[in-house]
Amino acid sequence: MARGNGRMQIFLDDTDYRHFLNLLRETVEDSEIECWNYCVMPNHYHTTLRPSQPNLSDALKCLNSDYAKWWNFRHGRVGHAFQGRFKDQIVQCDRYLLALSRYIALNPVRAGLTKRPEQWPWSSYATIAGLSSEPTFVDVEPTLRQFGEGDRHTLQARFQEFVEASDALTDTRIRSSARILGDKEFRRSIQGRDRGSDTCLTPL
Repeated sequence: MARGNGRMQIFLDDTDYRHFLNLLRETVEDSEIECWNYCVMPNHYHTTLRPSQPNLSDALKCLNSDYAKWWNFRHGRVGHAFQGRFKDQIVQCDRYLLALSRYIALNPVRAGLTKRPEQWPWSSYATIAGLSSEPTFVDVEPTLRQFGEGDRHTLQARFQEFVEASDALTDTRIRSSARILGDKEFRRSIQGRDRGSDTCLTPL
C-alpha cells in the first residue's frame, strides 16, 4: 500500500482514479506481476500482488513516481505526493489471504464511503464477486480457489458471503505490523531467505 503525503487526498476525482488504475494495469502487465485485488481510496491504495520476478520494488517505485508526476502537473502541485516508500507485507495463502481479501474489499465501507463494497467503483471487489467484468487485468482465480471446489458462480457466491459476514467489519488481523503474515511454520520458512513463489505481497 501507499498513502498520500501527510495523509493528504491524492485521488480527487474520477480522472485521477482512472489514470492511476491505467498505470497500475500497465505496471503489472509490463512487469509480469499478478494483481489479485486492489482498492483505491481518496488518500491511499491497497493491492495484493504476486511477482514472477524480483522486480516488485522497482515496479511500484515507477508506478508511484509516474502517478505523482502526473498528479502534480494536473493539479498544479509540487513536492511529494506519496508518503515515502510503499509498505508491503508477505502474506501466506489460505485463511490469511482470505482475511486480506475481505479487509481490502471492505475499506470503503469501513471508511463510510459506501454501504456495500460493490458500490465503490475503484475496487476490484465487484470483479472478483462476478458483479462486473472489469477490470480485466485482475486475476480472480487465486482468491476464488480459496473457497474450495465448485463452478465459478458458486465460488463467487461463497466469496460474497465471506466478505459480507456479520463479523467482517471487526476483523483486525490484517492490521498487524508484522513483516510476515502467516502461521509459525510459514514465518520460519520465509525469514532469512528471499520471498518464495508461494507468497503474496500486500499492505501492512
